[in-house]
Amino acid sequence: MKERRILSLLIIVINAIGVICLIYFVIPYLVHSTVVANPNAMLPTEAWDMAGMALTVGFIPLLIANILGFVFIKVKQRLVRIIFFVPSIICFIIAASYWITSLV
Repeated sequence: MKERRILSLLIIVINAIGVICLIYFVIPYLVHSTVVANPNAMLPTEAWDMAGMALTVGFIPLLIANILGFVFIKVKQRLVRIIFFVPSIICFIIAASYWITSLV
């Protein structure tokens, strides 16, 4: 019982870190920040472009964390368990938006 509780707590912490990273990268993308963080880099990129690429790369780990939360955290209502996938859906929509606007 105690191991199950520790596992659930660890999965909640991982999901919380994923949501914090999602918020951290969504803000520059939605604001369309054109600040170049490293202008002397070999490939200088604007903040919105860097955030869109980070969201693209981070989608799969976030989805895995959300699936683990769905499977291992026991909640009686099925609809409440579906809420675990909201960050992944948001990340997917924004990453798709990034790729659509970048390729057009």
